[in-house]
Amino acid sequence: MALYPYRLERSLSARLWGGTRLASFLKLPPYHGDEPLAEAWQVYANNRIINGELAGSTLAAACAQLGPALVGSISAARYGTTFPLLAKFIDAGQKLSIQVHPDDAFARTMEAESGHLGKAEAWVILEAEPGAQVIWGFKERLSPEEIRQKIAAGTLEEHLNFVPVTPGEVIYNPPGTLHAIGAGTLLFEIQQSSDLTYRLYDYQRRDAAGALRELHLDKALVVLKLEPGEQAKVAPRALSVGKTLLIAVEPLAMERWAIAGVQEERTDAGSVEILTVIAGELTLSAGEQTEAIVRGESLVLPAALGSYRLVGEGVLLRCYVPRL
Repeated sequence: MALYPYRLERSLSARLWGGTRLASFLKLPPYHGDEPLAEAWQVYANNRIINGELAGSTLAAACAQLGPALVGSISAARYGTTFPLLAKFIDAGQKLSIQVHPDDAFARTMEAESGHLGKAEAWVILEAEPGAQVIWGFKERLSPEEIRQKIAAGTLEEHLNFVPVTPGEVIYNPPGTLHAIGAGTLLFEIQQSSDLTYRLYDYQRRDAAGALRELHLDKALVVLKLEPGEQAKVAPRALSVGKTLLIAVEPLAMERWAIAGVQEERTDAGSVEILTVIAGELTLSAGEQTEAIVRGESLVLPAALGSYRLVGEGVLLRCYVPRL
């Protein structure tokens, strides 16, 4: 069975709100597109595996072939052979649209043709300019009609929470939570495997072709939590020396590991794991397979992989579907 650490071909995208940090963080060649580089999708079902026996296959095809041995028993019970997570870097040179994501129930009934799950997501702030902020929830309860009126008047932002952010902080966006990344922020995002985003407001910006960006207000108002936002930031919890739990909710969990020297680990049969290095350089060995991973690189570890070894000096984020 083709169980080994998978290296994927990342997918890059440019957006009008992109920035200049991502190319530097990933050590990419200078980017000269019409719009600035904005996202790097590190691990996604449609990304192709570029190493080992399954090279050339998409991650989705590998999941269909290997089933729970790849995705894990917990993930398989919830989502079948669908790869459950999506990991990306986001570089916000400008603020992103004010948006919301649906939950699984809405996605399955109202977006069934898309094949996407709902979308819970968590951010780890990697770099932030002084004064950088994110939008998270409402200051006070607004009715759907009031929201429409504020959008039409261009005053919606006056009723939203602006949360200052600094490197290392963690933000959780449950489905239904109004949110937006502010300008001057580079972050890592782990989310459910979904691309369902409903934009409420985009500041009347126009894309490279001069067109206003599409909004999805009717759907957004159906899934939106109208009550005031409570707590955007998540308090990390120490697990053991060098290991910190950043977040654990039903769809996803994320830990930060600081590696110094040699560390022996073992995958949990319950879930596939995504390891993403955010500082330093590491080598991962599993059986006869060895992969060097540096800042900005990710590996996918099948749930049934078993033992593996990490060697080097660095910091990584470990993402998975938790046992809760």
